[in-house]
Amino acid sequence: MPPITPATAWVYAAALVAAGAYVLHLGIRAWREERSLTDTPTGRIRSAAQGYARLQGRPEGGERGSLRAPLTGLPCSWWRYRIEERRSTGRSRSWVAVQSATCETPFLLDDGTGRCLIDPRGAEVHARAKDVWYGPDAWPQVRIPGGSGILGRIADTLITDRYRYVEQRLVSGEPLLVLGEFRTVGGVQPLELDDEVAALLHDWKTDQATLLARFDRDGDGRLSMAEWDQARGAARQQVLAERSARPPPPAIATLADPGDGRPFVIAAIGERRLEVDYRIRALAGAAGFVAAAAAAAWTLAHR
Repeated sequence: MPPITPATAWVYAAALVAAGAYVLHLGIRAWREERSLTDTPTGRIRSAAQGYARLQGRPEGGERGSLRAPLTGLPCSWWRYRIEERRSTGRSRSWVAVQSATCETPFLLDDGTGRCLIDPRGAEVHARAKDVWYGPDAWPQVRIPGGSGILGRIADTLITDRYRYVEQRLVSGEPLLVLGEFRTVGGVQPLELDDEVAALLHDWKTDQATLLARFDRDGDGRLSMAEWDQARGAARQQVLAERSARPPPPAIATLADPGDGRPFVIAAIGERRLEVDYRIRALAGAAGFVAAAAAAAWTLAHR
């Protein structure tokens, strides 16, 4: 190996520092997520305060009914999949993602006190259900799960199929923990008052005889400006009366991405395991930064 020149050493050191800074960033993010998880008490959908909240319940099918995961066809509340192709470079082989997608369809969470619509867009999702299998086609024709643990790694070395399929799912009815921005929306009339009045007047105009009989005071066969104002006032009073007689639409509880950098988490793996996972990632980030900084210092010292 040729000696490291001063210029090359600085390049290597800068690359190591950049990599260490990125790893540290991931570690700090994991630490913030762990703090948010432990510092935010679990609320109930019926009585949860508006704002950042943690809920626990069981998911139902998607907003339009039970979803089906794209690769396996299994019912679920949410899915994510990835298709990888085995590629060779010299003697080395690696899996390269060629297709992936993540479900963005909202689903309902039920905690026994109420139901909340979960918008999964932007969430860090920890799914328990995961299948990994292999095949010769760019899209799986047969579902043959192989596992994602030790068996999956053994399969990587034994199976010669060109493609690997990975699918994760949230299963309807399994315990779920969610952390995000909680809002309750409801009680809004479907149309503005003026729009409803205009729609009612339009209906009245289709029956000119009845309209004239009600509001043509001078009997000249047409409505003057004053008479039309009276018709408009009567329509407005009727709309207000109908509004007061019908109940407002039910309130809808929603939970979504806070949008301000705070964690948005959907997890089916259990609170304790999630906390441990965050702590390991935080420690790994700190250790990675220290290792990268030490390597950069060694590189500069031996340039």
